[in-house]
Amino acid sequence: MKKDFKTLQILVVDDNPLILMSIFRFFKKIALVKAVSTAEEALDAINEHHYDLCFLDVNLPGMTGLDAMKIMNDLSPNTKVAIMTANLLNEAMKKQVDNYAYTFIEKPFTLSDLKGVVERVKVALNH
Repeated sequence: MKKDFKTLQILVVDDNPLILMSIFRFFKKIALVKAVSTAEEALDAINEHHYDLCFLDVNLPGMTGLDAMKIMNDLSPNTKVAIMTANLLNEAMKKQVDNYAYTFIEKPFTLSDLKGVVERVKVALNH
C-alpha cells in the first residue's frame, strides 16, 4: 500500500518551523513533499509544479493562507487545500473555507489527523 502513496504530491505551508518540519518528515517516506513558510512561496511552488494536496496555515507573514487559498484554486483547481489554524474563524473566513478548502484542520492536531486527510485525498484521486 505504501507504494501507492509515492506519487502523491504534498505542499506544506506553515511559518512555524516545528510544524513545517514535523509534517514534512512524517510524509516524506510516503509522498513527494515540499515545505515552504510563506504564502508567496506556496504560490510560486504551485506555479512550478502540480500538488495533489496542500496543508496551508491561515496565519502567515505577508499574504494570509485564506488569500493564497483563493489564488491556488484559480491556479490549480485540482489541488485539495487543507486549511490549518489555531485561531477562531469569523463568519467571512468560515465562508471562504467552505467555498475553497477541501477540509479544515484545527490546531493543535496530531500527525494521525493529517494522515487521515492524506488517505482521503489518495482515495479521491484513485476514483
